[in-house]
Amino acid sequence: MKEPVFISRERVNVLHRRSLEEHGGQDGIRNEHGLESALAQPMNVFHYGQGDLFDLAAAYAYHIAENQPFVDGNKRTAITTTLVFLELNGISTSAITNDQLYDMMIGIAEKRLDKAGLAAVLRTQLG
Repeated sequence: MKEPVFISRERVNVLHRRSLEEHGGQDGIRNEHGLESALAQPMNVFHYGQGDLFDLAAAYAYHIAENQPFVDGNKRTAITTTLVFLELNGISTSAITNDQLYDMMIGIAEKRLDKAGLAAVLRTQLG
């Protein structure tokens, strides 16, 4: 696999602010290290050859949601970052519904869905 287009810190900040503007919530970073760590995970997966684009996308969603780097809007930012990553890398996300996205993020929050499980769901829905 060629090197994908990764999501920059600046882009995640923009996605987070847009989410707050649309849905409300308090702006701010709660855990700087948690955000940096979450954004590094997909790069690590790629550089160690441990997956496809769906695995990398799942790493964004899972680690942003789990690390809770923002004061509010972590799950929304996690799934939005994931969808933008897939779109930037040539995978249309139009086949996935808002209900499915909600179920994925609640699954992560409730520990019913891990990173591999999320990658499998994304692969099934969009692959």
